[in-house]
Amino acid sequence: MKTKHRYNKRKRLLVVVISLIVLIIIVWSVAAWNQGKNMRFVKKLGNGYNLGNSLDSTNMWEYDPDAGELEYETFWNNPYIEKSQFRMIREAGFHTVRIPVTWEDHLDRNGKISTIWMNRVQEVVDMALAEELFVIINTHHETWLNLDTAKQEEVSVKFVKLWQQIATRFRDYDEHLLFEGMNEPRLRDSEYEWGAGTEEMQKMTNRLNLEFVETVRMTGEKNRERYLLVCPYASNSLYEAMQALKVPRGNIIVSIHTYKPYEFCQDEAGTSNWSATKKEDTKEILEIFKNIDHLFIQRGIPVILTEIGCVDKGNEESRIRWIDFYRTQGDRIGVPCMWWDNGSDYELLDRENNQWRYPGMVEALVKENASK
Repeated sequence: MKTKHRYNKRKRLLVVVISLIVLIIIVWSVAAWNQGKNMRFVKKLGNGYNLGNSLDSTNMWEYDPDAGELEYETFWNNPYIEKSQFRMIREAGFHTVRIPVTWEDHLDRNGKISTIWMNRVQEVVDMALAEELFVIINTHHETWLNLDTAKQEEVSVKFVKLWQQIATRFRDYDEHLLFEGMNEPRLRDSEYEWGAGTEEMQKMTNRLNLEFVETVRMTGEKNRERYLLVCPYASNSLYEAMQALKVPRGNIIVSIHTYKPYEFCQDEAGTSNWSATKKEDTKEILEIFKNIDHLFIQRGIPVILTEIGCVDKGNEESRIRWIDFYRTQGDRIGVPCMWWDNGSDYELLDRENNQWRYPGMVEALVKENASK
């Protein structure tokens, strides 16, 4: 009897072990499939384009208190957004447009978004979607979204209320609309502003990212599975900032900005020449893509460089070479790049006349999109 008892005990144990192994395999397979699905989705987005400094302008009423609310859209010297602009973007070969939106000047004292402004944002989103583009909207120049850890609760309450309203308005839209929780969240006017942030600031970034995801998901409908973008501190490509990012589960994409090397991309007094054959020109870029690959792509976490760009210094050929290098590195590991166009020193599209100022740069950006 003892022998038979031991045999039955071993048999039950074996069944339990096998069941656990099967369960682990199923869980792992589902996770791997979801990761692969997310990577395939991001590949469809291709290299994209930012229609910046329009819906994200701020502070107009400080200068003109009597102006109409929709005049914000032209306050930073760009024309009103029209469907013809999205047609130009789509016909050029872009698959995705990021439409930065600032909400803070359109909130009442209780944090409710102006109906006039919300309707205009929706109208612009609909224009872009009608051109069969993927669309990303966000919270862009929100000065209150400041990573002062002493005011974390206050910021969180306002942030959650804002995204409840945005997500509710758009919850019936399909996967062609993506939400990006924050744009370059940082402690403004501090020594940490454009670095990797302190540990406390990084934790605050992670908390806000999670609150954004949970808030959107709770509004239901298509928001339960919508692709959402989260970012590291300041959306920074520094290794320390990206390493500190906690990526929530589900249909999540990491959003990162990079304008490197600084001397070529943003420093007006810096160099206007860039070459893929010069180590000093490519070293920092290669390091960024290496780190992105290590920290995210190899773990099945998709990434988009939602802002790249280099200012116009009358150096179109160098800028084309720079774009081509970025796009090549992004294609190599499956990371789309999105050009920042503010209508001035990063301008590619002349929005007044619907003409591309630098067709060669546009061609370099969309070169691989046709195969996606």
